[in-house]
Amino acid sequence: MPYRNYVAQARLGVSEAEHEAYFREQLGNIDEPTLPFDLRDVQGDGSCIEEAQQVLPDALLQRLRSQARQLGVSVASLLHLAWARVLGAATGNDRVVFGTVLLGRLQGGAGADRGMGMFINTLPLRIDLGNLSVRDGARATHARLAALLGHEHASLAQAQRWSGVAAP
Repeated sequence: MPYRNYVAQARLGVSEAEHEAYFREQLGNIDEPTLPFDLRDVQGDGSCIEEAQQVLPDALLQRLRSQARQLGVSVASLLHLAWARVLGAATGNDRVVFGTVLLGRLQGGAGADRGMGMFINTLPLRIDLGNLSVRDGARATHARLAALLGHEHASLAQAQRWSGVAAP
């Protein structure tokens, strides 16, 4: 699929007004970013950023897959919920927003899976934790991710503009 066809297909999908309505509904009453450990100054050259990685054991991955199947959600939904709970605990908020990377090919039409190049997009995902059980939280997170996928071609700048967070 030529890239121009992908762009045309993406633009025909969801209108800007639909993107705006979605992000205003999700983010309009969010007035500050979710910043764990009071990390406000993250700009700069990145030299002070620490990174950690942990490979999950196969047994844990199998349990995650099994639990996801049992709940009728994706493993990604469980991992997004886990991260939301970490952010909620670190910030004291039960409503968190964080960026998630989307494939960018799902709404691209026929042949988008064979197109060359990176189609990824990072967009904000809002998770309301409240007093939800893991089961209800996983299903709610799955629904939020599914809804966000319908807007995978909106830009991050648009989502930020339509949120309640003031520009820096």
